[in-house]
Amino acid sequence: MKSEVAVSHELDDAPEAARELAASIKEKLELKENSLGILLCDADMDGAAVTGELKRILGIEVAGMTTLATLDSGGHAEARAVLTVLTADDAAFFAAASEPLGIGYEEKIVAAYRKTLSDEYNSKPVMAFVFCPYGLSFSGDKYPDILTEEMQGAPAMGGVASDDYDYERARVFLSGKEYKDSLVIVSVRGNVKPVFSVRHVTSRFAERIRRVVDAKDNVVYRVGDETFVRYLEGFGLKTDVEDPLLAFTSYPMMLTREGGDEAPLMRHISGLNLEDGSGSFFGDVPTGTLANICLINKDDITAACSESVKALLEEAEKDRGGYEYSTVFCFSCCGRAMILGADSDAEGRVLSEALPAHLRLAGAYCLGEICPTLYKDGKASNRFHNCSITFCMI
Repeated sequence: MKSEVAVSHELDDAPEAARELAASIKEKLELKENSLGILLCDADMDGAAVTGELKRILGIEVAGMTTLATLDSGGHAEARAVLTVLTADDAAFFAAASEPLGIGYEEKIVAAYRKTLSDEYNSKPVMAFVFCPYGLSFSGDKYPDILTEEMQGAPAMGGVASDDYDYERARVFLSGKEYKDSLVIVSVRGNVKPVFSVRHVTSRFAERIRRVVDAKDNVVYRVGDETFVRYLEGFGLKTDVEDPLLAFTSYPMMLTREGGDEAPLMRHISGLNLEDGSGSFFGDVPTGTLANICLINKDDITAACSESVKALLEEAEKDRGGYEYSTVFCFSCCGRAMILGADSDAEGRVLSEALPAHLRLAGAYCLGEICPTLYKDGKASNRFHNCSITFCMI
């Protein structure tokens, strides 16, 4: 697998941005038999037009999504587009978009994946990239849960499209089309040996761990002997706020299972109902898990970033039969970017110092991350994450 990354700061002229990105790729990379483009871009860019023009110029499928900000070897930046092109003779990429999700979303996600099946590569996929719409009624956990079963345990990597918190311009793309409420999926097959890493930030307030006793999917009603709203107020947090997502960005909830051997899950609060005392989240909150509200600062974020990329590199150093890695994809949470504030490039600096020069880096800040917490013997425990940093190397 070979790859290259190109960057454009041209947001207003889509054809010009596409020409600039394509020219950069052509200058640095010879396309092999099968190729794929992944575009991560600012929400002000016409991603549909750019991906369509890229497909015309390069002759390849281009998938992607809008982001709050992007990452590449130059670090963190806003108001730009990052294009990654993967190319190989011994691997292939098959892309599809779902029908608009909503009622019957399970069947529509499955149907989109099945569009990526291939007679030439009739075994299960090695992995899949998934680019998910923002703002639908169901939990983000449904994406990895449905796809993992359909893909026979193959790993999934991706995120939820974002913008700059106006919640209106988040889109996913596929080769000339944009989607507000559809999933874009790319099935990867052939000689690809992905490795993954994910880290959460687990700094805490004083111990106030409580069991989730009443929850349904991504809505929590009671924690311990009190409503979820009262539970938050017990930390001294104000709950009568206009935008709970922004107000509680620095206070995600960590979920652990007693005796569990997997990493904890992090959940961002997306809404509060002061009448019934419930709270809603981007991902599921299983009844019976132990909850604690975390306080996150910049040092926590950079430490988690450093630990995760170190774990990724160590995993890649294991015997892979001579397979050569070329690309690191990074999906980090918008909440992490907001907490970093003025020091927005803190994670970018960690990555530029830690990654070897031969590896290409492409990343995005999004409203939810999809990555395995465990991947062994071809089986992945794909999970939906918040306030986490996730990596995939291929």
